[in-house]
Amino acid sequence: MVKVDDYAPIVGEGEVEGIKQLAELIKGEKVVHINATPYGGGVAEILSRIIPLAKSLDIDANWQTLKGDTEFFTVTKKMHNALQGNQEVALSEAEWRHYFDTVRFNSSILNLEGDVLVIHDPQPLPLIEYRRGGKWAWRCHIDTSSPNLRIWGPLMELVQRYNIAIFSLEKYIPRNLETQVLIDHPTIDPLATKNAGISVSEIEKTLNRYGVDPERPIIGQVGRFDPWKDPLGAIAVHRMVKARVRAAQLVLIGSFAKDDPEAAEWYEKAMAFAAKEKDVFVLTNLDGVGDLEVNAFQRAFSVALQMSKREGFGLTVTEALWKGVPVVGTRAGGISLQVIDGATGYLIDNYEEAAEKTALLLKKPWLARELGQSGRRHVKLNFLITKGIMNYLRMHIELVGKRN
Repeated sequence: MVKVDDYAPIVGEGEVEGIKQLAELIKGEKVVHINATPYGGGVAEILSRIIPLAKSLDIDANWQTLKGDTEFFTVTKKMHNALQGNQEVALSEAEWRHYFDTVRFNSSILNLEGDVLVIHDPQPLPLIEYRRGGKWAWRCHIDTSSPNLRIWGPLMELVQRYNIAIFSLEKYIPRNLETQVLIDHPTIDPLATKNAGISVSEIEKTLNRYGVDPERPIIGQVGRFDPWKDPLGAIAVHRMVKARVRAAQLVLIGSFAKDDPEAAEWYEKAMAFAAKEKDVFVLTNLDGVGDLEVNAFQRAFSVALQMSKREGFGLTVTEALWKGVPVVGTRAGGISLQVIDGATGYLIDNYEEAAEKTALLLKKPWLARELGQSGRRHVKLNFLITKGIMNYLRMHIELVGKRN
């Protein structure tokens, strides 16, 4: 099992010692995290790493997920889209009822006993109605800067019953929210299979397995198949880059998760859009692309794209930068915190700019290396799991106080 000491060679003994001192103050405390799915997407990835690390610090941390049918996850995906700004979404009385009924059922099978319960995103939000003690935190991982008020209104009433609401960026805090708030940037684990160092031979073996030429430049975007990530935009950018750098390849990697019923539709759209394109590879976890394969592909990228229209934070940007790959991305969400324009990559406002900056980096590999190295330093200082666990410890202490 991973231990906090394992990170000392990366972040330094001082940071590790600070984490230990904070953890000592709440040693033995019980923390419960609840989200929608055990795999697929940034939330599951964060929890899969933060829970074992918390346990190694003698904190009684555990992670539970909801049980729900297709109808439930269709409703909560609509909620997700509405909270991220889709003003056309509306839910029927039957959909609202099914949402609350499903969460009520889960309240009977989940363990809601703990000193601190952290509820992630809208899917399990109504669990607050079945509170049995402890302090409750709602962790919002999506962009709620301009929510659809028809959906957000009823949900905000639930959020305001929590002791604290946690957002990835200050601008995501909706107006008139009357509860304590905290800003906490998501982080990645440098020791995870997706981010740990791997050999050049492993990288080449992975590329060859999927027919990608390791001798030619590779552009890549990693993220769910949904309209907010704009996979079709990434393909359009590649098309324009090919006019400047004929050898360029595009690898588009997505995943399917049980809480995302739109994924199949957008995967099919991406496949159809790329059907007549040369050198475009659309891959998913159903093709055997797991964490190790994503790691290998990201390390092979000459440039990483992130064409998101909305973005909770953008951990795939963090992952690419950690691997020394420059990122060309939109200004959505947390991307602009990570992509320092001209220093760790380039921020762009349209496909044409994205193609121009991507082609520039392909033509000037020395510049790509320089920006990538700067990006790795930026992630080391700001977005590694040691920062994440320290922030969780501080939140816990603030909510329940120090252990006697």
